[in-house]
Amino acid sequence: MNSQGLFRRIRPKKISDEIVEHMKELILSGQLKPGDRLPPERELAETMGVSRPVLREAISRLVAMGYLENIQGKGTFVLSLAGDYMEEGGLQGFIKKGVYVLPRIVEVRKILETWSAATAAERATEREIAQMEEYLKEMEEAKNRGEIGYVADANFHSAISYATHNPLLIHIMNSIYEMIERVSYEVRSRMYTDPTSHEDLFNQHKAIFEAIKEKDSNRAYRCMLEHMHYVEREVQKIVG
Repeated sequence: MNSQGLFRRIRPKKISDEIVEHMKELILSGQLKPGDRLPPERELAETMGVSRPVLREAISRLVAMGYLENIQGKGTFVLSLAGDYMEEGGLQGFIKKGVYVLPRIVEVRKILETWSAATAAERATEREIAQMEEYLKEMEEAKNRGEIGYVADANFHSAISYATHNPLLIHIMNSIYEMIERVSYEVRSRMYTDPTSHEDLFNQHKAIFEAIKEKDSNRAYRCMLEHMHYVEREVQKIVG
């Protein structure tokens, strides 16, 4: 029996990484809402079956990423990244008001990410390229399972920004993703509702990765620009 292609590679994760992903999923899906207070640390650690130091590490990262907020003497709360946009009408209200927010974010991403792709093709280390490839595999696995794969997608783009080795660019890109990731779950579920869209999206990311891996900065720029034009068109369909 040929096991090639039958079994997928298992990627071990730190427990704190799994906690972060789980908490983000709860927030993005609306099961945890802005203003919700997390259970006390001891209770939450026991419920999740993890040690308090590991839980503390994960919560600290979520605070640093802007998902949670620690209020002295009161506890840890889910933070509204979208500010006033989220206060009226919840997630759906934010999406409606995204008629002028999201297209402008895409415009900024188009400028920054095309430069990032071209620069990453020149500066990415072998380790960074391997990390991009791992995220690309995760996107393919999600596609094959019929899932949106928005986490692997966002991680792929973040890996490209890190590969520029430009601290200011990395900070700006992280700030943008923190701003839009709350709505990306809903947005992507609307954008990619058929297998063709999933396949197109994956092929665009694959083309970007191959250009970066082959250190072809001009092709990386063009592939990223094509991808961002695609995202721009789809966002316009949603908000229009």
